[in-house]
Amino acid sequence: MELLRFTLAQIEAFACVCESGTLTQAARKLKKDRTTVSELLDYLEVDLGYTLFDRSTRPLTLTPQGQLLYRQARLFLHEAEAFSRIARQIPDSIETHLTLCYDLFTPRALLLQLAEQLRARHIQLDMIACERVQAEQWLDEGSVDLALFQAMNRSVNDHLHWRAVGSVSLAVYAREGYFSKQPVSLLHLASRPQLMPFRDLPPSLAGRLQIADNLIHVNEISLLEGLLQSGTGWAFLPDHFSAERLKGVMRVETAMGDNGLTHPLVALWKPGVINASVLSQVLSIMEKELLSGGAALT
Repeated sequence: MELLRFTLAQIEAFACVCESGTLTQAARKLKKDRTTVSELLDYLEVDLGYTLFDRSTRPLTLTPQGQLLYRQARLFLHEAEAFSRIARQIPDSIETHLTLCYDLFTPRALLLQLAEQLRARHIQLDMIACERVQAEQWLDEGSVDLALFQAMNRSVNDHLHWRAVGSVSLAVYAREGYFSKQPVSLLHLASRPQLMPFRDLPPSLAGRLQIADNLIHVNEISLLEGLLQSGTGWAFLPDHFSAERLKGVMRVETAMGDNGLTHPLVALWKPGVINASVLSQVLSIMEKELLSGGAALT
């Protein structure tokens, strides 16, 4: 049996005339010309092979066939409305998948807030800890979408874009009694082993973070905390680490005070890899959380 060809507009017109009683009122409700509504019904009746209305009455009355078809038309329109709602929701229900690289100095609470807020926007966030050199290579290859690192006071390659999103404050931490007296001079800091949470430091960062000649590189946070607690060395760490929560570890007062220990964070990405709207949302969340202090660890 050959399927009947009809349009949604024909079924809407049929149901609306049934409920309105006249072509004029149906046309007004549908915001169409009366002639258009009449033609929609005429073509539907031609395809069906039978009439739907007794046009000799006012208001129009349904034929027996029309009465049976109206019930099906109303069910069909309910299904069409449900289809429309689902169709509109689909763009918001499809999850976008992002991969973010970060280093040891990135506030973990910021990353958790970012993941939570993006999940509410149907954006899944993968987070990978690595060094900035590796992150820039992955960004350039397009294998990751975004990176969040300390600023290096140098230009990135021509393929990447960047934007400052906030800053972190650094301080010296060590085991209680590691330094005999405070404030500790730079000379005294330089004479003791320094725990360095990076494998390689570019000159711009080394000039700020590297004080001691004897460096112990350890870029895994639990190991670094263990070495601090054991008195193996001291470390420059972000305040959001709350390293003083570690048993026997304290914040050390230094001769240089807090001057110059605030370090900017920058977001890095390769244009075209991440959707512009999604990128804008991610950067906005980063800036808001860092500005409000919501990235502080407790």
